[in-house]
Amino acid sequence: MRSKPARYATIVVFALCGPALSGEGCTCRGNGQDIPEGQTVCLKTASGHKLARCERVLNNTSWKLLDADCPTATLPPRSVDALENGQGFS
Repeated sequence: MRSKPARYATIVVFALCGPALSGEGCTCRGNGQDIPEGQTVCLKTASGHKLARCERVLNNTSWKLLDADCPTATLPPRSVDALENGQGFS
């Protein structure tokens, strides 16, 4: 059985030690790149492309799938016709 001073010393040591926190600059791995925490990307998943944000969960980084669709860029039909006919933009 330990003496009281040894028990108190153990309690003090554990009280002074904070929880192990992850460092700054945490990243998620996605699409072959390191993505900083808080950034959103369009991830390729088994069910198609999904918009996801890099977040921290229980001291680990993880992807949170968002309800929004991945952004896409489109050209108006007139611009597409001009490109197909070799006219370019005017």
